[in-house]
Amino acid sequence: MSTPSFEQGPIRPPSEAQSLLVRVIRNCTWNRCTFCPVYKGSRASQRALEDILTDVDAMAAAADELGGPHASSKVMLRAFDAGRVPREAYQVALFLRAGSRHAFLQDADPCAVRPDKLAAVLDRVRSRFPSVSRVTAYGRAATLARRRPADLALLAAAGLTRVHIGLESGSDAVLKEVCKGTTGDELTRAGRRVLKAGLELCFYVMPGLGGRRLRDEHVRGTAAVLRAVAAAAAPERPLVVRLRTAAVAPGTPLAEEQLAGRFDLPDDVEVARELRELLEAVGDARFELRSDHVLNLLPDLAGSLPEDRRRLLAVVDDYLGLPPREQAELALGLRLGVYRRAADLHDEGRRAAFAAQVAAPGDADEAALTADMLRAARDLRSRFI
Repeated sequence: MSTPSFEQGPIRPPSEAQSLLVRVIRNCTWNRCTFCPVYKGSRASQRALEDILTDVDAMAAAADELGGPHASSKVMLRAFDAGRVPREAYQVALFLRAGSRHAFLQDADPCAVRPDKLAAVLDRVRSRFPSVSRVTAYGRAATLARRRPADLALLAAAGLTRVHIGLESGSDAVLKEVCKGTTGDELTRAGRRVLKAGLELCFYVMPGLGGRRLRDEHVRGTAAVLRAVAAAAAPERPLVVRLRTAAVAPGTPLAEEQLAGRFDLPDDVEVARELRELLEAVGDARFELRSDHVLNLLPDLAGSLPEDRRRLLAVVDDYLGLPPREQAELALGLRLGVYRRAADLHDEGRRAAFAAQVAAPGDADEAALTADMLRAARDLRSRFI
């Protein structure tokens, strides 16, 4: 007989790939962002507390059946093959194999749940999985900006350690265009409030989201919010900023805007220039930068600011200093899975693999071919959302 089943939401941050996933709220309470394809056609709903707690208990039962944190892969596979755990327990297995240290609360805005209810969920997670050292959740800026400091302090005391907020942009013009439902000021208030409660904060920034028309406002507004929020972070808990290069997913309102000619997504060279300007515009703001998503062209663009600014600028400048044909080849090769980083352009085997996939006529115009490759790389970003 299988252990009880439990719910799992559709997404989590890449940094939570091996976390225990606890579904607190279904879908997204806002669900109007033009760039997001995840929850379209779904309605948000809060889950009953007893159902959430029962799910946590079911995960604990599955963990026991899988052999606990020290079980071998062979033991876990036998449990699945014998049907002793439900299919969704695969995530529990990943959690166990990673050391049973992290948990993530789903879906898009668990922070919208009443604080005492969310605290009860945190308490159950901590009691059933005492090895967990980090519990994180997504949170909307509009929700967190309204939360009283005492409410956030309650969550911190109950065991919430980090909040992930989709900043996307700090520009009011860009936020309005993509129907984000917030403002730069509200994002700043939310971020500072989270940090002052003693919680870690991770902002997600989307280079290219302003399109070609609002790119300058996008850079200026985003830098302004990052500077203001980073200043509120304690030295031991600096703001973390993760890059998620903008892409246009089919079927989204942003795709309709693009088709109508009202949105023009920048190519990878333009995004690199935008990132360089952002690194300059944040000044001496202190935060950790991460480029840990396959959407991003430059995975080496990671470090501590302002200490690593010179090295980070060099990463961008090295790319922008490549001949235009190689800039385009790297962008397209990355999206095709041939390249992983700029250094791969010196790998003869990878370059031969790229040439085999992208055969160019011998008389092809160099400038036209370069432009075609950049357009193809830009369009292929949608595969990785």
